[in-house]
Amino acid sequence: MKPRLEHRPHQGLTLVELLIAASITGLISVAAAAVLSTCLQAHAYAAGKSALFREGLIAMERMTQGVRISTFLLIPNNRRPARNILAFSGAVNDDNDFYFNDPLYPRIDEDTGADMNADGAPGIKGVDDNGGGLVDNGAGPEDDDEDGLRNEDKLDGRDNDLDGNIDEDLGSDMNKDGKPGIAKMDDNADGIVDNGGGLEDDDEDGLKNEDPLNPILYTYDGATRTLRETRPGGAATTLSSHVTDFTVTYEPPDTSHDPRISISLTLASDTGESVRFFEYAYPRNVKQKTGKRCR
Repeated sequence: MKPRLEHRPHQGLTLVELLIAASITGLISVAAAAVLSTCLQAHAYAAGKSALFREGLIAMERMTQGVRISTFLLIPNNRRPARNILAFSGAVNDDNDFYFNDPLYPRIDEDTGADMNADGAPGIKGVDDNGGGLVDNGAGPEDDDEDGLRNEDKLDGRDNDLDGNIDEDLGSDMNKDGKPGIAKMDDNADGIVDNGGGLEDDDEDGLKNEDPLNPILYTYDGATRTLRETRPGGAATTLSSHVTDFTVTYEPPDTSHDPRISISLTLASDTGESVRFFEYAYPRNVKQKTGKRCR
């Protein structure tokens, strides 16, 4: 008689096998969790640093581009070269006129009054322009650099008062030649020389002091780590609330270069990421206030 085969049902894993499988699964899970945690941390770090970089890059671009096209560099200056304030004239064409009627080249800041920014205060209203520790001090609204003197400079691209600054405190007759515009020149190309509204009409358009400076101001509040931008006629805008350092340094002209400033900006997040920016900016128009503007 042939032996009879019996079918036995599958009995599954033994307890030992289950324990081994559970141990291996746990080890894999722990390793995977560690890898995932490291990846998430790296992603968060990279995302945080990328956000800081974008934030700082936008602020630096606004400042350096504004300096490059400005006509007057206001703060910092040679009296206190290193500041945590930056101010320069904004590209505002108050009277909507252009050089040689070319819309690509607006006439900016070409006819200021003795109070160059027309705010009724020495220098920029509400700002310690010369870094002396006092706000709006000086010899009245006509003292545009808060040095105690009024209208001591003239528009000629030179440091006439030997204080290391160029064309920083002009009078109503900006070049002090006693004529509308530039003496013996047809400034507005209308075929007539030295015509206009008197010696205070610096562009010979028949108007006086109609195009004041319109300062753009960048200020740093260390307590709140905030960098703010204030534009003409507007409220302050926060560019960043992660700033740990903002230093602007004025370098006067020498045999190697025209006036320039360096801007140093450092941002840091709450989780430790940090980025630093540094750039030189050349205010290309501070010595070219007649003729076509650099853009």
